[in-house]
Amino acid sequence: MKNEKTARPHRIIDLVSLMVVSIFVISGLSSCEETCYDGKKNQNEEQEDCGGPCVPCDTTNGTCFDGLQNQGETGIDCGGPCNACITDTTVLNPNFICTGTGGSSYFPLSINSYWIYRMPASQWFQLEITEETQMGNGEFYSHMITTGAFGTIHDYYREESGQTFKWNNTLSSEEVYLPSNPTVGMQWTTAGTDSIVIESVSASLSSQNGCSYSDLLKVVSYTSGTGSSSYYMQGLGLVQLTSDSAYLDSVVVY
Repeated sequence: MKNEKTARPHRIIDLVSLMVVSIFVISGLSSCEETCYDGKKNQNEEQEDCGGPCVPCDTTNGTCFDGLQNQGETGIDCGGPCNACITDTTVLNPNFICTGTGGSSYFPLSINSYWIYRMPASQWFQLEITEETQMGNGEFYSHMITTGAFGTIHDYYREESGQTFKWNNTLSSEEVYLPSNPTVGMQWTTAGTDSIVIESVSASLSSQNGCSYSDLLKVVSYTSGTGSSSYYMQGLGLVQLTSDSAYLDSVVVY
């Protein structure tokens, strides 16, 4: 009994010590977590309250388009978390955004190609072709990912005999996106439109990117009586979208 009474204070001391250590550890963890929300760049964060021990920094909103080499980029706004840096001398030509590849397709679908568009209020969105994917009909489609102002959207396109098709996930079937050998007045419909009309095959456009385009394909999509115009250039792709006041700001097409 004497030994048991003597041992009891030691157990109490051990318990108290354990509680103190636990409180210290919990306090330390809470303190560390709080610095991820303190509006400061500290504790090995890559940027303010992100990276390092915090959540990854969001590289889709601005830092890949800020004209600076930062956040692990290997060049200005390229490499690392951004699009790969370009070494193709044709693509690097300052006039490429105005002239394109010289190819015949109004909607090039080569892997690793991407298009960046500017909109009002400093908004933007990007289209990027990342891979080929086989869909339910057995055909292979170019997987195009949209990021930016509209969130992340996955679309699938393929070209056959000059005609571009888009996969409709809801219907599990493909629809005509752009016809081969388009002519003025050509018309078709899709599940999401009342009608799509080729309005011109020789449209001209002075873009905010400084280019004066000519011989553009102008396509007008009508939904509930409202028309939206899209302008396409051979060897370059979509250069302007009137519904969102979006114009081509940067492009890489292979």
